[in-house]
Amino acid sequence: MTTLRITVEDENAGMLKKLLQEVSFVKSVEEENPTIEKDISIEETSAERIKKILDEAKGKNLFKDIEDPVEWQREIRKEWDRDL
Repeated sequence: MTTLRITVEDENAGMLKKLLQEVSFVKSVEEENPTIEKDISIEETSAERIKKILDEAKGKNLFKDIEDPVEWQREIRKEWDRDL
């Protein structure tokens, strides 16, 4: 395993940390600050994160406002059919 040390301005550290946490092969992100020391481990796989999100969504009735699911999907797919 290789360790990289990166120095960034304080106001950009949060953005970089979030970005690195989403990279599947990054195992951990450590922040060194004269006043704060944190170790954020990234041990969840993508599948584990998806399962966690789905578990949190259970019972919330997220699609209650969709009257006609077939028509809703048709409208969503229209976005895919455009020429790029």
